[in-house]
Formats: sequence, C-alpha cells, structure tokens
Amino acid sequence: MSLLTGCATPKVPASCAGLRGVGAVPITDASGVTRIRYTYADETVRVPHLQCRADQGQRSAMIELARALETGEGVTHDDVRAAALYEKAAQDRPAFTSIYSPPVRLGGSGQVVMIPNPDGGPGDAEAKYRLGQMLVEGRGIGQDVTRGQELMAAAQRQGFHP
Repeated sequence: MSLLTGCATPKVPASCAGLRGVGAVPITDASGVTRIRYTYADETVRVPHLQCRADQGQRSAMIELARALETGEGVTHDDVRAAALYEKAAQDRPAFTSIYSPPVRLGGSGQVVMIPNPDGGPGDAEAKYRLGQMLVEGRGIGQDVTRGQELMAAAQRQGFHP
C-alpha cells in the first residue's frame, strides 16, 4: 500500500501545455497587498495564458478573460462563455479546507487541520456585478432581472462601484 493513497496530485489543465513568453512581476500596493502582474512577449500569448489561469481557478483571470469575451477584445465575441466565467468567479468558496488526520496509535485520537484557501471567501464582486448586468439584459444567459439586481446589489455591498 502506498503512503500517498487518497492524496490528490493537482493536474495541470490541457490549456496550460506549452505556454511560453509569459513573465510575472509581484507588485505591492499601498495597503501592503501583493498581486502578480503578468507581462506577455506578444498579445497572441495573452488569451491562452488567461485561459490557463482561469482553468486553474484564478478568479482574476476568469474576469479578465470574460471581459475580453464580452467585448470581443482580442478574441471572438462570446457572451455565453463570458457569462459562464463570471458565474464561476462570482461563486462563494470555502475559506478553509479541513483535513482529517487519523490517530497515530491504537486508542489515540485523530485531529482536524484547517488549511486556509488562498482564493476562498465571498465570490468576486466585479464578477457578480457584470453577471448581474448580463442577467438583467438577458445577454449570454437567460434573462432574470430579479437575480441580476440581487447580484449587482451584493457586489455593491462588497465594495464594487463601477
């Protein structure tokens, strides 16, 4: 029996294979928050790189790619895909993952370890707002004015003001 039985190894999405010409620069803002700014050798690398990061679950990439799809900037205009990406980025995610460790010896007690999810917490406010707009207008997704207005109000409560 392997010691790693039950452990999942993260898979690299197919969209990430062979990406070249991407640089990353950490930038720290005045409040002390560090973000990564990506640079591209040329514009043809930008969209595939965004797709790779979105497939890995990065909300900022989902939103940037959705905006490009919504406006047709550098890609074919696609409101359906844009709405799906906004929906995914807008979803709330657990702030912690709990992992149970069984007892080491017979009669001992196990323990639960709480590991913070770096991308956990409430869904992205901008994604909620933009998805709300699409729902109100019925673009790329079935029209649902009530849900759209609720999402836009939730985004504003989270501090997003377009």
